[in-house]
Amino acid sequence: MLVSDEGVDVTVQRDAGESTWPGARHEQRAWTTNPDLHGPSGRRPGHADRVLTEITVEVPPHIADHAVRLSADTRAVCEEAAQQIIALDAGPGRYLSSLAEFLTRSESVASSRIERVYADMDDLARASVGDDASDAAVRTIAATRALRELTDGSDGGAPLTEAAILEAHSVLLAGDLLEGRSAGSYRTQQNWIGGSDFSPRDAVHVPPPPGLVGALMGDLVRLANREDVPAVALAAIVHGQFEAIHPFNDGNGRIGRGLISAVLRRRGTTRRVVIPVAAVMLADVDTYFGRLADYRAGDADALVDYVARSAITAAEAAEESATRLAELSARWDAQVSARRGSAARTLLAGLLDQPILDIAAIEAVTGVSRPRAYDAIAALTDADVVHEITGHGRNRIWVVSDVMDELSALEGRIGSRARPSSRWR
Repeated sequence: MLVSDEGVDVTVQRDAGESTWPGARHEQRAWTTNPDLHGPSGRRPGHADRVLTEITVEVPPHIADHAVRLSADTRAVCEEAAQQIIALDAGPGRYLSSLAEFLTRSESVASSRIERVYADMDDLARASVGDDASDAAVRTIAATRALRELTDGSDGGAPLTEAAILEAHSVLLAGDLLEGRSAGSYRTQQNWIGGSDFSPRDAVHVPPPPGLVGALMGDLVRLANREDVPAVALAAIVHGQFEAIHPFNDGNGRIGRGLISAVLRRRGTTRRVVIPVAAVMLADVDTYFGRLADYRAGDADALVDYVARSAITAAEAAEESATRLAELSARWDAQVSARRGSAARTLLAGLLDQPILDIAAIEAVTGVSRPRAYDAIAALTDADVVHEITGHGRNRIWVVSDVMDELSALEGRIGSRARPSSRWR
């Protein structure tokens, strides 16, 4: 027996052990297209948009107190995923902080690419130290900061709050020229996914009207703070519910995927690392979006199974990155001829934690004067451990090639284990 958000009992007949979950209800709402709007190409709404008078919206149910029943197979996959995640998070303490930063960066890059925000590694390096960089790179770095905001705020079992989600959204969009005004605020207008630029005509998903968003988000955070649902399953359901609500004008995908990491951190499944599930989603966005649609239709089991399997794939690939990163220090040590105790050696010891450097960062790591800091980075450059990417005398930036290459390699390994999407062929 299920209870809808309207308090009406709804009986659903399923096979024993099969997931039962209330799907979104569909409502008709009046619609008027503004005839004076201009689309990205400068054109105005066509006839089909102008004559549209009614749209169908999807209103998710309130599910904070709903019983979560998963199939036996899905429960088993969730348990396997949790064990893989815990094992990765319990890696060698010496390299755990380096791995954590590496995986946070990897997850943000992949999550941004799902939204078709592409930046190359050199541009990301420039943006990370505040140098001139492409808009895509700046937005990707903002996604990294927003992800940290969500996960750090959930350390030690701290409850997830609406304020924390809004703050992460503010961090994500604060510098966005188009959407910066709405950063940190729920939407006040109807949004939609796909279809026309001017109206929800032919959209693949029309979320609930803005007047319902606040109550739905309050219900969502109550769900996210439950203790009686397996952590991986809860993370998947919170993500599915968030995407169904789509509470912001922009940034819903990146914040929603960040909530997966936040729930896992709050429940203690992770202590330091972020599991790069977005790279699996990026490798096959058709299946990913399909599982979100399944969730809205009432099949939470399908989404939970998908996220759990994605976490297993991501954790296995991340284990390989952890091994490769742990091997780099010894290799670099053999490449550099500087004496022990020198500024160059001090800088070398910190490269895994800080693979992108400007002169201020080098001074901070080594604690030496600027001339000696330049000598230290020159020694590492000569040893082919770092290389400069700016090509000019001022505001120079150096990157650790091996670490940046491993970021790309991780995404490639994850992608090779997931079915390629026809969307990108």
